[in-house]
Amino acid sequence: GIACYVVAGPGTFFASFRNDLELVVMITPRLGAALLIAASIQVLLPRDKVARWLGDKAGLRGILLATGAGMVTPGGPMTSFPVVNALHEAGTGRRALVAYLTSWSTQGFQRILMWEVPMMGLEFATLRFVASLPLPLVAGLISRYVPIETEPARPDGA
Repeated sequence: GIACYVVAGPGTFFASFRNDLELVVMITPRLGAALLIAASIQVLLPRDKVARWLGDKAGLRGILLATGAGMVTPGGPMTSFPVVNALHEAGTGRRALVAYLTSWSTQGFQRILMWEVPMMGLEFATLRFVASLPLPLVAGLISRYVPIETEPARPDGA
């Protein structure tokens, strides 16, 4: 902010500040809604059922379910990542979480309908969608073999 004020002047600084405030006003309700949905997921979904359907022991079924859920999840990262965190807390395995995020970012129906079809045309959007269909499945399967812990290490060693 100081650099903007010094280099571009007070007019540009205050215009930028107004734009920042407008962005905060626009994002805050969405983030609040996403956090409420995420909290509801944690409370309403029984951990044993989530683990059975989306846990690491669910295998391919869990990856495919997560892929479908990722396709229909609307919104940007401020809505999807709180949901991912809630699903993780509810017992979803990392394979399903990786498939969900990959599907959300590559197969999101709302993104295809709102951006790709109008800007690139139906033929291109269909080609890109079909070409990237295997990505969530592949990412979910690969994540099984990547030796990274999904839980952060606690400082007390427990």
